[in-house]
Amino acid sequence: MRPRKNLSAPMTAAIGAGVLVVLLVMSYVLSSGVLYRRDTGITLPQGSTDAPAVSQGSAMLTAQSVADVEIGTHNAQSVIASLTRPAAYSCTIENTLYYEGGSSALRCRRYVRDGLVRTDTLDEVGGVQSTLLRDGETAYAWNANARTAYRGAWGDFSDDAAAMLPTYEDVLAEGVELLAAARQDVEYEPCVTVTFEQGGYRCVYAVSAASGLLKTASFYSGDTLTRQVTVTSLQIEAPSEALFALPDGTSLLGE
Repeated sequence: MRPRKNLSAPMTAAIGAGVLVVLLVMSYVLSSGVLYRRDTGITLPQGSTDAPAVSQGSAMLTAQSVADVEIGTHNAQSVIASLTRPAAYSCTIENTLYYEGGSSALRCRRYVRDGLVRTDTLDEVGGVQSTLLRDGETAYAWNANARTAYRGAWGDFSDDAAAMLPTYEDVLAEGVELLAAARQDVEYEPCVTVTFEQGGYRCVYAVSAASGLLKTASFYSGDTLTRQVTVTSLQIEAPSEALFALPDGTSLLGE
């Protein structure tokens, strides 16, 4: 493993300031109500974490099991509790925010392997604008083409919050009552679809039984769609090791 370079104080301050601006903007978006929930994750049954892991084979078996079960409000939460996320994968996450007179889209790419989680914020043509990489309780952040990374404590953010992704396990939280639930194929994937109310909004989540990951999420104020989340380009395999290196070449995967 190559050592990280020591940065001068002015350079470190400049990098840190830029990254903190991005994090503050994200914190505002996440806490102001625009995304309509508090993305801090929940504790799942049997001590599972915010991002449980499972082998690909087990996930596929779960998909077949879900296909054979009639799902309704009486058992959908139990079925979702049985789903688990893969240990390694990559996907593209798009948030479309709707407002009077138009809409805007926020896109990012997520990569997960060996306990590391990388989230790239993308521009309109899919280019990487900035990167946030979590290694345990340590966060690394840098802008595109940067030669150094800002290092700091991860804090209370969940990986889902960093990727502007609803934590679908929220439907298991105490007090959540499902308004509707069913098994539905979304883009040829068997999904568990649930509808519930949270924070004054009607939420509709579709969770893939094939991957154990969120497929879509929609948020409504009354009958008005205010936010749409889609997860696409999913690959359930270990992303390239190069994606888990810092700008100076230091690999967080070790040797």
